[in-house]
Amino acid sequence: MNLNKQFQTNNQFRMATRHVFKLLLVLTINLILTWKCSSSATPCPTVCSCFLDTRGRKVVSCNQGGLTTIPFREMESKTEIINVSAPEYNLNTLTMDPTIQDFQYLEELHITRSNVPELGVHLFWNLKKLNVLYLSQNNITQPLDVSFRGLSNLKELYLDDNRIHSLPSGTFRYLSSLKILSLQRNRIHEMMPRMFEELGKLQVLKLSGNYLRELNPESFKDVLQDLRVLECQGCSLNKINSHVYGYLPHLTHLDLGYNELELLLPEDFSNLTNLKYLGLEGNKISVLKDEQFVYANGLRKISLTKNRITSISPTAFNNLKNLTELDLSYNKLEHVDVTILQPISKNLQKLSLSGNHIGVAHLKILLRTVPTLRNLQLAEAGLTDVPVDLFPSKLSVLSLSGNFLTFIIPEAIPATLLELDLSRNRFSGLTESFLQRIEYVIRLNLDKNLWACNLCHIMPMLERVNVSNVLGDLKCKHPYRLEGRFLGELHTSDLGWCNSPEFSGGANYFLTDSNDDKIGVIAATASILLLLLTGIVMLSAFCYTRRHAAKYYTNEEKRTAETEAIFDNQSALFGDEKELSFKFPMDYSQTKITIATIDEELKKEPIINGA
Repeated sequence: MNLNKQFQTNNQFRMATRHVFKLLLVLTINLILTWKCSSSATPCPTVCSCFLDTRGRKVVSCNQGGLTTIPFREMESKTEIINVSAPEYNLNTLTMDPTIQDFQYLEELHITRSNVPELGVHLFWNLKKLNVLYLSQNNITQPLDVSFRGLSNLKELYLDDNRIHSLPSGTFRYLSSLKILSLQRNRIHEMMPRMFEELGKLQVLKLSGNYLRELNPESFKDVLQDLRVLECQGCSLNKINSHVYGYLPHLTHLDLGYNELELLLPEDFSNLTNLKYLGLEGNKISVLKDEQFVYANGLRKISLTKNRITSISPTAFNNLKNLTELDLSYNKLEHVDVTILQPISKNLQKLSLSGNHIGVAHLKILLRTVPTLRNLQLAEAGLTDVPVDLFPSKLSVLSLSGNFLTFIIPEAIPATLLELDLSRNRFSGLTESFLQRIEYVIRLNLDKNLWACNLCHIMPMLERVNVSNVLGDLKCKHPYRLEGRFLGELHTSDLGWCNSPEFSGGANYFLTDSNDDKIGVIAATASILLLLLTGIVMLSAFCYTRRHAAKYYTNEEKRTAETEAIFDNQSALFGDEKELSFKFPMDYSQTKITIATIDEELKKEPIINGA
């Protein structure tokens, strides 16, 4: 009994403890909610929105446009992120307000599309926590070095799409912690010496879209030892000054695309031993010479797309043992040495030859040298046929977009494919065997083909639209009455038979097992046409015979006499050498033919019954 009482007492104590714990939990939750509500009740400008970001920082965002001043006085002083922007149709017209200095907790300041003309002296003074300053898409013409004074902890500065025409030496000397500097699409024509003075921690420099013509080595001298990324797309560069790279020993990413470079020398890259990416797209390079990149042996990706390359030396890619991606698309390659990829064959994963018209025979041999290939781009390559053994067997991504393909043998598609692009070709339909081959392709693009929505082209596809969104979203091109209709909207009853103008699938389409019923219909149709033609011929012959008989009847008596005369004188049928002759001894020019009807003859001599 005592044990039972003690057990009951313990249970009651436990239950009471649980109730107390639940009560404390509810009170704690209420306190948290009350704190959140009180924090959310902090001031927020009427033209802005206020919220917490994913890191719990207080954000004020003013994106409606039409502002002439930033409502700093309506914001909480502990705001950590301020974002001011505007839509294209309602831009802001702002001047920078020194009130910004009151926001000592500010970590990021974004002011874009606001027509800011200039930055004031010591504008950002005392903003020691500011890490990101984004001032793109304004009208700033000349940032002053004193404008950035006090931003010793700033990590990122973006001045893209302004009207900056020059940057004097030491413009950024107060930004000793800066890691990213972006000056893209301004009007800078000349790089001044020591322009990047004191930027010893800078890792990313973006100069694209400025008319620089050349990179001045003096601008980089002793200041950018830690630079990793240098971008200068569209800077009108016509040569590479290798001395620049001597000051950038740690450079890993170099983008010089869309310039005017015509000639590359191996020595240009002699100091870039750590380079991983080289972008040379959109230049005027026509030849890749022997051991072109031999010094940049750490390269993993090279982009040479949209140049004028017609010739590649068999040793151009020597010493690039780490190269995994090579883009040679949209050049003028036709007859290439089939050994050019051998130096990089062990590690090459992605190859783009789109826009080049290399013959299928050469292409087959070329691709055999890179069995490790996983991604192959052959868009707009002028292909009309795909041989069975053209592609590497381990391929997982393949693009054949923009060619002239009407039919592909299923076995030509690698069984390992995960992505396949057949858009912008000339397919009218796909066979059941081909659909089975690509059944496990995860990403499939079949858009903009000449899909013929009739019984002899899309039936295998129509049977699968319920299980494939890709097939269901395709649009009919033919016939005219179904043009623009989605395959997913069609039923078998909507489809008619195919006709000659619409058929472009190739004879092989009709030789598959899935089309035996269609062949039977063709045979039946041909039989019906043959019977109709036979009937027309017989009817024509019957009409001709009736007409000839009527004409013959009118000369029956005369013809009988003539016939008897012929057989009485059989020699008339033969010439002098007793050969058969068909010249009858009658002179039709002297014979007058008369035709009398039966009625007229009865009038002359009446017929007496029994005569």
